[in-house]
Amino acid sequence: MVDYNSLKKALEDNGELMIKTDSGSTFELHKHNVTFDDKTKSVKVDGANEIFWIDSSKIEYYWIHKKARE
Repeated sequence: MVDYNSLKKALEDNGELMIKTDSGSTFELHKHNVTFDDKTKSVKVDGANEIFWIDSSKIEYYWIHKKARE
């Protein structure tokens, strides 16, 4: 499980992250399309055609999407 506050800070610091959930799904997070709900510790991702709510306790790990930073 990923620490919710660390995830928030990493996205703020890097602008873009990739996450993988315990079900194997991957998501690309961008500062402009992600909202954090501190009360429920969930992540709302506003995708192009869909909106996803992800329970942060279900996020296995995240990594910096370096290609986007180049």
